[in-house]
Amino acid sequence: MNGRLFAGWAFRGFLVLVFVIAVGFGAISESKTYFGVTFPHGDLAFADRVVDYLAASCVRDAYDDPEEALGPPDAKCRGEAPCNGCKGCDGCDTNAVSLGFRLSVLDNRGYLIIEFVDNTLVDVVGADLFVYITNENPARVEISTDGFNYIFVGETVGYPGAIDIGPYVDSGAEFRFVRLSDVPADEDHSECPGPSIDAIGAMGPAIQVVEGEAFGSLELQPIGDLAFAFEYTPNSFMIVLDTSSSMGETISGERKIDIAKTVIIDLLDNLPDNSPVGFRVFGGCGHSRLVSPVVPLQRVSLKSEVQALEPGGATPLALALELAKADFEAVPDPKLILLVSDGMETCKGDPVAAARDLLDTGYDLRIHVVGFDVSTNVPARDQLIEIARSTGGLYYDAQNSEELRRALSLVAPFSYTVYDEEGNVVYEGRIGEPGPSLPAGIYTVVIDTSPPITLTNVIVQDQSTTLITVEQENGGVHAEVDN
Repeated sequence: MNGRLFAGWAFRGFLVLVFVIAVGFGAISESKTYFGVTFPHGDLAFADRVVDYLAASCVRDAYDDPEEALGPPDAKCRGEAPCNGCKGCDGCDTNAVSLGFRLSVLDNRGYLIIEFVDNTLVDVVGADLFVYITNENPARVEISTDGFNYIFVGETVGYPGAIDIGPYVDSGAEFRFVRLSDVPADEDHSECPGPSIDAIGAMGPAIQVVEGEAFGSLELQPIGDLAFAFEYTPNSFMIVLDTSSSMGETISGERKIDIAKTVIIDLLDNLPDNSPVGFRVFGGCGHSRLVSPVVPLQRVSLKSEVQALEPGGATPLALALELAKADFEAVPDPKLILLVSDGMETCKGDPVAAARDLLDTGYDLRIHVVGFDVSTNVPARDQLIEIARSTGGLYYDAQNSEELRRALSLVAPFSYTVYDEEGNVVYEGRIGEPGPSLPAGIYTVVIDTSPPITLTNVIVQDQSTTLITVEQENGGVHAEVDN
């Protein structure tokens, strides 16, 4: 998952999708029973959309289609009537998707993320979620309301395997997303190693779908504006950089600390003037230094401080986050910490607890985390992911300078320029800020990504809003116009 947004579809939440209206039980579908489980809304109970999928090792081509996990269970033995999941792979139709297994800790963990569109997952009496697994391999199960933040609700196996989400969620909470991942086990060289998913069903209210409207976090500026959608814009933020001794190691002949310094200096150059920004470093047990408090950007002096940094010592992640509590004491909400680290806590602290303590203080705060060169260090990566997840933040993998630069754009949204039909500059702005009100006409928009994105024939109509959605996916940036 190098250079890939951990939260799967996070920026895609702003795309125009469908409008949803909750309706009463039994209003739009009859109940159906699948292998001993009765779903009050029949086929509407099952997963509708694949959000993301990553196969781990050894999955055969016939078992790597995530669409097979959508809809009701349909496992069959070849030439026979539906059977109980076919219990394995030999002799089964290829109607399930395998997550694979990890040959070693160097491998990625396979996962599948699905979305319920015409129903939701809620806590009911008894089991709430059923995962139809066609072999005997267990799956780790997490659920989410928004596709950003996931809650672990257990492991399951069987056809179906049942999950009760009650002990993990608030009463009345509704969930749309389920993330399944493989549970490391002994080597499995079958055709569909790891859990093989045929269907995912939820006990929750059915939803009537009306095509062509929008739901979710669709954010439009006032009527007549050219609007950009972008996720979470803080009033202030703190860069927290790992300067432990491991940052002195090299990637492609260049020290990691030097890569980080170059990218952070570029970030500072791209921030708006007077942006409230602070900077803290940590390296050596008991040592974390506040390089700059959260104040209007002092670009020249801060760049000089960054350039002088040198690595050394252990990794006191928890200490740095504990001290950040005081750093933000007089700073208005919402707040953001951008944590960049190449390893896990090595000074006996608990950085996940320290991150949660920041929220307990009452701050409206998120921690976005960049794991720099940690893709092969599974314990470190898992800890960094959990730090981000505990505050509703995002996690990025970065293996080189370009991936690190993309990740840091989380706090320095790209700037853009709008040109009229004659090529004149009519507006310059930054994604996440209110867009311009423009006369009706045709415009060209250039977004300052690397390389720049040029959108031509962008139409602004009278008394309407044109939305430009910017996504970060598959290691790159994509923009789409909804005229």
